Amino acid sequence: MAMRMLPVILFSLLATPALAQFDTSNAPTLPFTPSGYGEPNAVVCRAPQPLPQGGMGPKLCMRNSIWLKLTDTASDLSADGRSVFARETVANPSGKGHPEAVTCRRPSNTSASRTQVGPTVCLTNQYWAQLAAEEKRVNNYGVIVSTKVNGPGGRGDGIPVLPTELH
Repeated sequence: MAMRMLPVILFSLLATPALAQFDTSNAPTLPFTPSGYGEPNAVVCRAPQPLPQGGMGPKLCMRNSIWLKLTDTASDLSADGRSVFARETVANPSGKGHPEAVTCRRPSNTSASRTQVGPTVCLTNQYWAQLAAEEKRVNNYGVIVSTKVNGPGGRGDGIPVLPTELH
């Protein structure tokens, strides 16, 4: 059992910002938590963030693959880089804000009884804005769907609208 836990412990230690060893001299530094999109092995840094007790936390540098895991799980790192917490969510992301910053949409009900909710969806503001420009949205199940009308007056590439005939 102890041998099976060793790789998990080793991975956890290597993923810890303070213990990860890589060249950060040319790494881009963002004022917010990076999304992780891009080259998985590229190193990206988050600028120091204000600490709750005052002062600033450390500059945090990790590979995109680790930042992406945080984005995919709607998580973020505390200002001191020692703990993970759930990102804030909004009901309807608009894409406003820094294009590379991540905004998470809160889970939506997937059943009329409100007993089931869909996933939290986290995307960059640029992607949220692109979806709106293309008349698309993320449905309650986390799937990207078109909101364009297909049929009379539509563009032919969206939701089908069937004409009704009155008899």
